Amino acid sequence: MCGIAGFVKTSQTLNTKSIIDNLVNSLKHRGPDGSGVFENEYVALVHTRLSIIDLSESGSQPLFNEDKTIALICNGEIYNYQQIRTDLINKGHIFCSSSDSEVILHLYEEMNGDLALVLNKLIGMFSFSLWDDRKKQLFIARDRIGIKPLYYSQAEGQFGFASEVAPLVKADFFQVSTDPTSIYEYFLLGSVPEPNTWYSQIKALAPGHYGIFNQGDFSVHKYWELSIQPNLKFSSSIEVSESAEALLKEIVADHLIADVPVGTFLSAGIDSTLITHYSGDIQKGIHSFSAAFPGEPEDESIIAANTALKIGASHQSFNIDTDFFNSFDLHFSNIDQPFGISSSLSLSRISSLAKTQVKVVLSGDGADELMGGYNRHLPFYDPPVLKGIPKKARIFLLAGLGKTLGRKSLKEASKYLKISEPELYQERYQIQAEKECLEFLLPSIRSQVDTSRYKNRVREIWNEYSGTELLNRMLYLDLKTSLVDEMLTKVDRMTMNQGLEARVPFLDHRFVEFSFSVPQKFKRDDQWGKLPLRILVEKYFGKELAYREKTGFNSPLRKMLIEDEATREFFLKQLDSLKEYEIVDIDYINKKFHSEEGLDPSLAFCFVALNSFKKLN
Repeated sequence: MCGIAGFVKTSQTLNTKSIIDNLVNSLKHRGPDGSGVFENEYVALVHTRLSIIDLSESGSQPLFNEDKTIALICNGEIYNYQQIRTDLINKGHIFCSSSDSEVILHLYEEMNGDLALVLNKLIGMFSFSLWDDRKKQLFIARDRIGIKPLYYSQAEGQFGFASEVAPLVKADFFQVSTDPTSIYEYFLLGSVPEPNTWYSQIKALAPGHYGIFNQGDFSVHKYWELSIQPNLKFSSSIEVSESAEALLKEIVADHLIADVPVGTFLSAGIDSTLITHYSGDIQKGIHSFSAAFPGEPEDESIIAANTALKIGASHQSFNIDTDFFNSFDLHFSNIDQPFGISSSLSLSRISSLAKTQVKVVLSGDGADELMGGYNRHLPFYDPPVLKGIPKKARIFLLAGLGKTLGRKSLKEASKYLKISEPELYQERYQIQAEKECLEFLLPSIRSQVDTSRYKNRVREIWNEYSGTELLNRMLYLDLKTSLVDEMLTKVDRMTMNQGLEARVPFLDHRFVEFSFSVPQKFKRDDQWGKLPLRILVEKYFGKELAYREKTGFNSPLRKMLIEDEATREFFLKQLDSLKEYEIVDIDYINKKFHSEEGLDPSLAFCFVALNSFKKLN
């Protein structure tokens, strides 16, 4: 895992040394073990290294092919590199390192420069850039799911890219301005959704895509498309669980490949339990780590410790009992965009604990989005009395009855039926109502917001698979939005800030494709999601753990804002500090906070995270 960045020398007036120095310095937290630069008259490529595979100097990047006509910088891991490497050596390619990334160079040569063919050969999580000196072309690429981030800009005729947004801003070779709609979307969702960023001039490269910069033009191309075709051969959730287990064992084994110690994040959830279980079968005594909130309903540490004991893992937990925001700016010191998901702070804390023992951790993230693990994945409510009546007829019927009988509830129900399915589903996962988000923005910001931008994106993605089962449409939307915008961003930033590499076996594209081949009736019922995974947990750990109510990676922030003086005072101080940036109406928020209803804790965290970001950027 590393940091990458680069730019095309489109102007003779660029101060390339200053830009390169700024890029290296702003990516050091992603690669504390070293840095390297490739520069010629056309481009500059920058790499900061977190050494995981081939710890020797020969594994340092940029990497080159035999005649140095191709240069590569890569962030991530290629899990099938050993097989690819053997095949390429047999075909006459000469390697100069044992690095997994080097296979990309020689595979590119073997495929005659067809990057789509190269990318579809790779199994892993990655973002990389490749310079072909013979063609004078620069390529950038991102893995299928978007596990590893990659951003780019074409502002002011300049082209640059980086693993994070901040390096492009701090490199200072073009001017940036805050996108007002991104501010609104941040409060709506808790993070800035791709492909947009906090800045109008910088975009995210979409997962499963690559870009080519050639003779002043930049074009983006798709190389991977998820197929949603239910496998009708499956006859039960038990049968699905058997196939899932065989695949997961193979994937976990791949994810354990490293030349440094590897551990896992372990909660009381079934996802991290399975990942730790399979990891422990391969690496006896594997280290596991969790967060603890002693005495609170959100505390899962005792269950996690008992699970670790059964697995034979060496377990540690990070206790958080007072002062929720303690050392907040330290944990968010390198955040490149405002990020308002409160579980990120707990994740950073256990990452700081994990890095004392290991350099790589496996996480259970992604299973909920693939197997219907959230309550939001339940079907939309369909009143029994209205079954059999077409939707359009229901709207007129309820509106008419409401008007005749004077029943407000019937009128509201008729309005509800006018909302499209993608909008209904979006309401289930956004953290704030649209109206609320607009109310606390200052008028100067509010007037520039396009509230339809994210809605249109959601509708577009939803309609890509309009003919498939409802659950798979929900999960596909998760995969393309909240999983990348929230979950994977959180895991990447909070672990990399601690010099730790996080791997997500459930999001290996092999398991993603498998999951979307499972008919929805074998994924979840009216009460439980992730049925195949629960069957596996019950087999090894018993029914109580397998069918335990979901807690999630949550924190008792609501309670601590009321009862813990340090937490409350920190929040109020940050809110007061936020006033100088002229984004939100502080008086309105203060009034809301001190009201009987109180302020939603997720929104409180958003304000703290935004203030921290503005102070540091």
